[in-house]
Amino acid sequence: LQFLYLIGLRRKGTALATMMRSLLMLALCAAAHGAVGLHGPTAVPAGWRATGGRAAPDAVFHNVMLGLKRGNGAALKELVAEVSNPRGAKYLQYPSYEEMGALVRPAAHHTAAVKGWLAAHGVAVVSEHPHGDYMKVSATAAQLEAMVGCELVEFEHTESGKRVHRAVDGIRVPDDVAAALDTVTGFTSFPLMSMSGGAVAAEAGAPPGELGGQHYNCRVTPPVVRSTYNVTASAAPSGKNIQAIAQFSGQYVNDGVLAATCATSVWEGEKCAVSKYVGDKNVPTEEGAESMLDTEYIVPVSGDHETWVYTYASFDFCGDLQTFGSDVTGESTHPTVISISYGSQYIGMCPSESVTRFAADIEKMAGLGITVMISSGDDGSGHVSRQGVNPGKLSPSYPASIPHAIAVGSTYWAEGTSGAEEATTSFGSGGGFSWDFDMPSYQTDAAQQYLRTVPDQPTLAFAKTGRGTPDVSALGESFLIGT
Repeated sequence: LQFLYLIGLRRKGTALATMMRSLLMLALCAAAHGAVGLHGPTAVPAGWRATGGRAAPDAVFHNVMLGLKRGNGAALKELVAEVSNPRGAKYLQYPSYEEMGALVRPAAHHTAAVKGWLAAHGVAVVSEHPHGDYMKVSATAAQLEAMVGCELVEFEHTESGKRVHRAVDGIRVPDDVAAALDTVTGFTSFPLMSMSGGAVAAEAGAPPGELGGQHYNCRVTPPVVRSTYNVTASAAPSGKNIQAIAQFSGQYVNDGVLAATCATSVWEGEKCAVSKYVGDKNVPTEEGAESMLDTEYIVPVSGDHETWVYTYASFDFCGDLQTFGSDVTGESTHPTVISISYGSQYIGMCPSESVTRFAADIEKMAGLGITVMISSGDDGSGHVSRQGVNPGKLSPSYPASIPHAIAVGSTYWAEGTSGAEEATTSFGSGGGFSWDFDMPSYQTDAAQQYLRTVPDQPTLAFAKTGRGTPDVSALGESFLIGT
């Protein structure tokens, strides 16, 4: 390493020398701490560049989440399999909130090791999950760098100019802390930014305009969705369920616009509003198209149900997913159906440790009877994604690829507002086989039959034994949105 560092100093320019100096610092810091690796390096998505700056030592990171290792992981898997199997004797017999807490609570010595580590660096716990499997802390950049043996480097998104500070060289912690934690998040992953169509095409080597057609004529409204899928007042009994959406990346709900949509789209006597916001503050004056699409359809279409919105504005997408996972199960009263319209088909967008942990969060939700439905992505087979190109590979969208989530693809009407639906072509509705998760047993027969009979196999690599998505598809374009 020192040899490479000296070589770098002799190179013309400073970029290589700076990189070698950072690597040397990381190695020396890790050796001084006697630490072991908890997270590997973070992939930097396309469109981001290091500016050479660092976070100010007193800059505060408010949403640092520590995912403690849960107890009885094998027992949780068995429980979820039993309550999810329509042919099983325990189908839909979910444990109570307290029983789930007793099952997954981390070992006491693991909790003590984490709290001791935090105290040694002067960091206090802001909140602790009732089941003990998450802690939220607030820490300065100087505290974080000392805790995890890394630098918080400044990155800039070249198209939008947005700047963030991230630790991308991996996280190292003392061995007793590593034994107690699955993840440390809140400062290691990037915002879910999209490259422009021209930038995506250029990176993919395709001329601009060859990445999809357009059918946007706003034919779909809440009443149309109700009619299409036979949602009637009697089919949507009031007061039985709580439903929710999750919004990320600076997307918010404008309650006034939602009310205007509801005025023309609900049955007489229905309430039609967001009942509760969880997480970060919702900013109604900064509504986003994604959030408005979600709320303007889930609220008026589904009947007189209570609707919650989970809000995350820190622009650390992979970390925010885990904050969401903690928040959903952080209350004994919680939604039974949740919709998420966010994800990425870029391999490595989220560190593998975060991918595994959030999948476990969704598994825990399934054990409590919570159904999570996630958009299957916007980038087709996923060779070219909005966050970058996957060289030589096809990839479905994460987190839709999580086995205990329901991945939802997009269709449209070829003609009018009824009749047969076809796979959308105005954008590439995502799908394929996951590199992160093995194929569930319930998919094996159908997937093998498909692979035996599909006439044109792709020439790029795909995970033939991975979890397949989407699970279902429904109308996903030409929606009228009020803004």
